[in-house]
Amino acid sequence: MGKKPAKSGQRPRNRAGGGAPTPAPAPRRKPRATWPYVLVMLGGWGLIFAGLFFSHFLASLPDVRNLMVSGPSQDVTILDDRGRQIARRGLTQGLMVRAEDLPDYVSGAFIAIEDRRFRSHLGIDPIGLARAAFQNMKAGHVVQGGSTLTQQLAKNLFLGPSRTFDRKVQEAMLALYLESRYSKNQILTLYLNRIYFGAGVYGIEAAAEKFFGKHASELGLTEAAIIAGSVKAPARYNPLSDSDAGLARAQIVLKAMQSAGFIDENTRSLAQATRPRIVRANGTPGSGWFTDWIMAHLEEIVGPSAEPVIVDTSFDLETQALAERAVTQGLGDEGEGFHASQAALVAMTPDGAIRAMVGGRNYGGSGFNRATDAVRQPGSAFKPFVYLTALEHGHTLEETVNDGPVDIHGWKPEDFEGHFKGAIPLIQAFAESSNSVAAQLTAEMGPKEVARTARRLGIASPLAEVSSLALGTSGVTPLELTGAYAPFANGGNSARPFGVLRVKTRSGKILYERKPASTRGVMSANDNMQMTRLLQQVTATGTGKAARLEERPTAGKTGTTQDFHDAWFVGFTADLVCGVWIGNDNNAPMLKATGGTLPAHIFHVFMTDAEQGLPVRPLAGATLMASTEQPDADQTPAAPADEKSKPDALQKLLNGLFGGT
Repeated sequence: MGKKPAKSGQRPRNRAGGGAPTPAPAPRRKPRATWPYVLVMLGGWGLIFAGLFFSHFLASLPDVRNLMVSGPSQDVTILDDRGRQIARRGLTQGLMVRAEDLPDYVSGAFIAIEDRRFRSHLGIDPIGLARAAFQNMKAGHVVQGGSTLTQQLAKNLFLGPSRTFDRKVQEAMLALYLESRYSKNQILTLYLNRIYFGAGVYGIEAAAEKFFGKHASELGLTEAAIIAGSVKAPARYNPLSDSDAGLARAQIVLKAMQSAGFIDENTRSLAQATRPRIVRANGTPGSGWFTDWIMAHLEEIVGPSAEPVIVDTSFDLETQALAERAVTQGLGDEGEGFHASQAALVAMTPDGAIRAMVGGRNYGGSGFNRATDAVRQPGSAFKPFVYLTALEHGHTLEETVNDGPVDIHGWKPEDFEGHFKGAIPLIQAFAESSNSVAAQLTAEMGPKEVARTARRLGIASPLAEVSSLALGTSGVTPLELTGAYAPFANGGNSARPFGVLRVKTRSGKILYERKPASTRGVMSANDNMQMTRLLQQVTATGTGKAARLEERPTAGKTGTTQDFHDAWFVGFTADLVCGVWIGNDNNAPMLKATGGTLPAHIFHVFMTDAEQGLPVRPLAGATLMASTEQPDADQTPAAPADEKSKPDALQKLLNGLFGGT
């Protein structure tokens, strides 16, 4: 019989297995599509890497939550003794003003010249970027920038000047964030109040006050155009740097404003014909040294102030101009011959009020103040403290001393001329600046006593209490050495150098007012009289003859250090005390420059000019000498007085002359 075909759905039997059914093969499944999963995975990883990439920039972005708070600034106007403005400092940022509180043309000037689509873009302007790229490519170099006002704000507020890829990404991200965080008016307000305008000022309020002496809300159209134009290159276009360049740049701004529809042609023409008055300080080129000195010490007097302050000083601009001219002329005529490249001059009244301060050859070339900060050896200009100590220990001017070889523990000082004079009066030893006699006196009294005398008169720098102190081997500044000579000029009273008389707010509130110093005697009347004789002898017959003024009593002392590194003359009249130093910043030796040469010449030229028109008066010590002379035969002899103390009447007279109480 034939086999029956298997029924549908039955498995065939296994022949080998004696009739067991054979399993049917499984049907083939269609393969699944995997590309969506790959895309999802790539997208996920892409988001992770993008997150890591942008987190690198986000982590370094600054906090922008408190930008609308006005930044710190201290506006300080410094006036001389006649109320003339010397300088205006510290005005780095004015009070914050809102963009909507300013005339429309102020905001319009900035938008027209810097970012015409400011009101429509989201912080980055693709059209502006494309235009700038095309113009730059066409010119072959950078002629336009594509940064928006928001990007400029981000860059100036938070980022450095580098042009790295990181910084450009940060700038763009900050711009987008600022646009999402603040309104357009707020961003414009931030921009106007934080951007740099040159001359050390940030913000439109500070710029308006600095350049034009008015509030930002009072700016005229041309003034607004000048300020807006300075943003491109603040150092070049700010009106204090170059008023002509600033005005030329303003013409471009005005044309841009007309093109953008902010002003019409007639308004532009009127503005272009206007030349605003620019506020300039009356200070001389070198007044910056005194201004820097005042600013450095102002916080010690009144502390920081959010309100603008006015500082009245003892400075005199005319005296300063004479001082600068004397230094410039002296270095120009003789500096090269002596191999001297720098000089310093300080002038003050006998009570310590600073009248002029020259800190170097040229303030523009170097703002370092050699008058207040250069510590140099005074040489023989230190000897007055040695001789005052000697007088206080019983020595007299007429006694005979030996100007000869001396050996002090192996130290053998020599005189400048290279030879000794033998037995001479003490007054001659001082006038001719005997090193031997000064060393002997110091050895006798002890360097410690000499140092104590110098400190009592005003020397503040550390003094090495060694034998060579006699020859001025411990460094001092020109300011403190000149101040230490003031007691010789004022009758023997202490005199600490000062410059600030009064500090007040713009509204008139007095923050500080200098009270008359409670003077104290730092030497006796008799010792002051003897020191005046010594110092006058220097200019009469000694090493300082070149400093003597015609028909006006003059006293002082020369100073020259070993190998001619420094040369000094410090002296005084009845009206002024003046110290002059010359040398080199690198301490290179000069060519035989002594205190009696160029320093004495500068002193003579300056003091002759500064004393013009002043009555001739005797020195304070000379007044004492006259008052202690023996009375005529027909006069009643005065009661004997202790030579070491001033009579009460004379003390009152001197205090009245020199501001004592």
